[in-house]
Amino acid sequence: MAYADTLPDNVRRKARILAISSAVSGCISEVMLDYSAIIILLFTMLNASPTVTMFSSSLTGIMGVFLLIPYAYVVDKIGLKRAVEYACYIGCTGFLMIAVSPLLGRFAIPVALAGTFIYCSQRSLYGSAWYPLLDNFLRADERGKFFSTMRTCYMFFNGVLLFVLGVLLDKKPSILILQITIAAAGLCVLIRWFCIKQFPVDPELKTGNYRFRESLITSVRNAPLTGFSVYQCILVLASTTLLPLTLIYLRKYVHMEPGKVQLLSSIGIGGSICGYFLYGFVTRRVKLKWLELTVHLLFLILAFLLFYLDCRMPGFTVCVGTIIFLNAIATSWMLCNNSVEYLALARPGNKTMAISFCSTYSNLGAAIGRTGSSLLLGGVLLAPQWTFAGRTISVYQSIFLISGLIAVLALALIPILPSFVPEHEDYYKPGK
Repeated sequence: MAYADTLPDNVRRKARILAISSAVSGCISEVMLDYSAIIILLFTMLNASPTVTMFSSSLTGIMGVFLLIPYAYVVDKIGLKRAVEYACYIGCTGFLMIAVSPLLGRFAIPVALAGTFIYCSQRSLYGSAWYPLLDNFLRADERGKFFSTMRTCYMFFNGVLLFVLGVLLDKKPSILILQITIAAAGLCVLIRWFCIKQFPVDPELKTGNYRFRESLITSVRNAPLTGFSVYQCILVLASTTLLPLTLIYLRKYVHMEPGKVQLLSSIGIGGSICGYFLYGFVTRRVKLKWLELTVHLLFLILAFLLFYLDCRMPGFTVCVGTIIFLNAIATSWMLCNNSVEYLALARPGNKTMAISFCSTYSNLGAAIGRTGSSLLLGGVLLAPQWTFAGRTISVYQSIFLISGLIAVLALALIPILPSFVPEHEDYYKPGK
């Protein structure tokens, strides 16, 4: 019997409320970096190149590739809660560095990048501890509903916050407003630690007895775990560039006003809210395998639509807003699917390593996708412009086309997903 099954209902309910509270406060900074135009606008106001701006959005993936598996060892050595405590202090420091960077003259861009680097480095430490912490009080049948509720709450809060900020920027674009917002988001990371330190943790869960090599080998030999990880790497590679590259495209190529770009990114957050809210209902009516296939096809179609759109088309802004909205729904469902699959695939006694193993592959896809896009934007491999069917295609649209083609190739991996072939000799315990 799992430890979560031994806890009274009121204890598990309080833990779920604390987890949601920690997500609402701690994810303000994450949403700003992953979904919002705030950090992108700050870098553009500092006159950073599109390559540098896109690279800043890739740092989470890069850090995850190199740090998630080593941090699985660190987390076991120092304990789940201590790891989160350190991560929160580091994350707060990184965002405060980003906030003060515009005051530093010619050092502004390097300091902003360094702050982003520091912040992104702690996300791997926090991520290595987060799912094992949840597993202490989440029963298998509660996972889908919990992830839906938790992410709906923090995305709704952030959506309202960033929509208001977009309105303020539309009236008077100000780097000071961005600085204050970023600094406040960094300080809110500390509230995350206040909530998480109250989580119940299995007293039998010991630290310091971790066998790194054996645990890694166990994960590698778990066929469903490895197959899902490889698939996720390629799907994330195809999809991770869509939102940040769209925002940079609108600002740098279309020359859309900063406030309007931020408002469009708020539409994306609205899409995430809808996606997370609907996820709990959808999973009760649709099997996980069909939901995973739907998400894949959505990413594929949206990438080709972004390639096809021309900024001179009537209704261009409405079309882009719709694409951003649908992309956010697809991303939210993908993240919830991943969370459910991570806990279903992670063998008891090997959860920290198994989850870190899966997350490493997802971060590898994000790192390759976003770093590759930043290099393509600043390199000579792609023509700045070319003609297709009488239309001028920008380098941004070329990258959207590449993303779509990668998504098409990744369809071949769908049959290896554990949700499609759930009967394995290896460990796989879905919630339903």
